[in-house]
Amino acid sequence: MPTVGKHARPIQGRELGVPGPLRPGGLVVVALGAATLGLASLAVGGCSSSPASAGRAGRPAAATLAASRGPRAAGPGAPPSSPAGAPATSTTRLPALAVAKVSPADRAQGVGPSTPVVVTYNRSPGPAVPTPTISPPAPGHWQRTGPAQLTFTPTGYWQPGTTYRVSVPLPGRHRVVRFTTGLPSLLALQQYLAILGYLPLRFTPTGQIPNRKAVLAHEPTEPYLVPWAPSPGVFTWAYPGVPELLWAQWHRGEPNVVTTGAVMQFEAAHGLYPDGVAGPLVWHALLKAVAGRQVKTGPYDYVIVSESLPETLYVWQDGRFVYHTLTNTGVPGAATPQGTWPVAYKQNPNLMKGCDVDGTCYSVWVNYASYFLPSVGDAIHAFARPGYGYPQSNGCVEVEPSQGAIVYGYDPVGTLVTVTSWAGPAQRA
Repeated sequence: MPTVGKHARPIQGRELGVPGPLRPGGLVVVALGAATLGLASLAVGGCSSSPASAGRAGRPAAATLAASRGPRAAGPGAPPSSPAGAPATSTTRLPALAVAKVSPADRAQGVGPSTPVVVTYNRSPGPAVPTPTISPPAPGHWQRTGPAQLTFTPTGYWQPGTTYRVSVPLPGRHRVVRFTTGLPSLLALQQYLAILGYLPLRFTPTGQIPNRKAVLAHEPTEPYLVPWAPSPGVFTWAYPGVPELLWAQWHRGEPNVVTTGAVMQFEAAHGLYPDGVAGPLVWHALLKAVAGRQVKTGPYDYVIVSESLPETLYVWQDGRFVYHTLTNTGVPGAATPQGTWPVAYKQNPNLMKGCDVDGTCYSVWVNYASYFLPSVGDAIHAFARPGYGYPQSNGCVEVEPSQGAIVYGYDPVGTLVTVTSWAGPAQRA
C-alpha cells in the first residue's frame, strides 16, 4: 500500500466529507447541491493508477462515477436526473396584473352615501403598483382588505348626485370606472329646510329642545359629515295662527307646494335658478348651509288673494296678518285659477302682451310684476283702474299703483300665493 510517510495513516473519507476510508487509487464522489456550485458532481482522486490496479484495489473508477450519477437517462439526449437529495428548482411566471372587479360597478347609479369602493385584482398587486385615485377628490382612505383587494372608505359621505371617477393604475394603462351617487330623501330635505328657517315649521330631533339654533348647533361643521338620512323627530308649526289654507298644504315626507316654495327661496338665496327642484346643486348648497349655520334671514310671508267681494289681497307674516289691500282678478272667460303656487320670478317694469276676451289685443308696461303662474302669464302687479275689489283683469291680480311697491316687497321668489274664495278678516269686519 503506498503511503505518504512513515507514520502515515489511511485518509478517511469523512475528512473529505464522505463516509468510510479512502482507498488508494480510488475515487471519492462528492455530491454538491446544484444551487451551491451549479455542478452535478465533483471527482476527487489520490495518485493516478491504471484501470487494472484500480480494479484490484477497489471499485472501478468508472463504476464509482456511474454510481454517483444514479440511473442513466431513459433515452438519447435526455437530461440527467438530479442526484438524490438535491433541491428541485422551478420557475413560475406570474400572470399580467389585471382588475377582476370594481364595486360599485361602472355606470352604477344611485350609489349610497357611504358605500365603499372595492377594487379586486386577479392577483396581489405588490407594493410597486400605485394606489387607485378618485375624482373629484373625496375625504377617506385606502386600505388592503385581502391579498388581492383594496378598499376605499369615505370619511363621512359622498357628495349627493355626483359622478365619481375611479382610476386604477395597471402596467402601461389604467382601468377607469364611473359611478353616480343618489340623492337624500324628501324627508331629509324637509328637515334641513325647517332647521334653516325656510319652512314655516320647526324640526326637532328626538331628545333635543325645540329651538332652531340649538338644533343646528348639533349638526357637523363639515358638509361631507352632514348625514343624508333623515333623523327621528317631529315637525311643529313655528308660528301661531297659521291659516288653514297654509297648513292644509303641508305633508310630511311627501311632495307639496310648501316644500317647493321653500326650495325656491333657498335657491334664490344661494344664487341658484329657482325651479323648486332639489337636485345635486341644491343639495351641495344645502349641506354647506347646514355645516356653515347659514340660516334664512327675514320673515316667512304668505299671500292670500280672496275672490270674495270685495276682492282683497292679504299678507300673513310670522303668525299674523300684517297687510291687506283691494285687488282685481280675472273676468269671466279669463278667470284667475284658484289654487296655491309659489312666486316663480319677478320683474319691474314688465312688458305684458296678450288679448282680452273681447279680442282686443294689448302691449303694455306694468310695474312690480310677481309671476306666480307663469305658464299662463298670471302675476301680481300694479295697474291703474277706475276702481278695485272686483274682477277686471285678463287673469292677473291687480293692485293700485300706490300699493304695488308694498306688495312687491312682501312676495319674494318662492312666496306662496293662494287664490281662493275664502273671506278674510277685513272682508268679515
